[in-house]
Amino acid sequence: MRFKQGLILLVIIAAIAVSGCAKQAEEPAIEPTVAPPVIGEAGVLRAGVDLSYPPFAGEDGGVEAGLDVDIVAAIAERLGLKLELVDIGPGGAAAALEAGDVDIALGALPITDAVLADVAFAGSYLVDGPAFFSFETSASADSSATAPVVDAAALGGQRVGAQQGSVAFWSLEGEYGEGFVTGFTSLADALEALAAGEIDVVAGDAAIAAYLARDYPGVVYAGQYGSGLPLGVAIAKDATELETAVRETLDALAAEGVLDTIKAKWLGTFPQLGVASEAD
Repeated sequence: MRFKQGLILLVIIAAIAVSGCAKQAEEPAIEPTVAPPVIGEAGVLRAGVDLSYPPFAGEDGGVEAGLDVDIVAAIAERLGLKLELVDIGPGGAAAALEAGDVDIALGALPITDAVLADVAFAGSYLVDGPAFFSFETSASADSSATAPVVDAAALGGQRVGAQQGSVAFWSLEGEYGEGFVTGFTSLADALEALAAGEIDVVAGDAAIAAYLARDYPGVVYAGQYGSGLPLGVAIAKDATELETAVRETLDALAAEGVLDTIKAKWLGTFPQLGVASEAD
């Protein structure tokens, strides 16, 4: 699977880093740009991630990897800090930040949940949300292939699949009626059925589906379904100095194309999803 390919890439990078240790030893160490009490431990950025949630973060053979892992690694490097990953599990960001176990936390956290989670956010690194994926017979393994746009208003005559109990599943059932959507145990199962021609369209989380779809040549993004939500880097409330430092770092990484490179590594050619305005 692609997740393991990402891990292999990390091993190669690590080997290159080891071979260059002599040169690196001669270079002056990067001075940290933040220190306690802005962060909990001098010289270290403690970043909470959910290691049970690929492609955002996962673990295989003791190696941690994923989109969120690469994001926090880039942030730590720019701040001149050593990265320490902390597995906070699903939904553990607020508790870990409040307890002081981590300095920042990621895990597909929608910025709109800030008030409910009693945390603050220091910027966004990805917009995610429900989307359609379809199979284009003329497409190949080229991830840049473009599928015909799926119109949510014209799904009535198509065979639609989604992960049972997902946001997309319930939204479509509510719009078209009970039994309209074919439910699957997982989004991967739905995409496999799509590739096999058993269904015409899959609806599901755009980021996860884009990650999985790379294993099914010809299965491509086919349009957004509903509004996207910006996913952010969470910090403890009132941590204003850290918020400023992380926000400025994210802005720089975005401007230099680093965030786009990380997203392409894990999600392929990922679209810029639209976010609903406050007036919507």
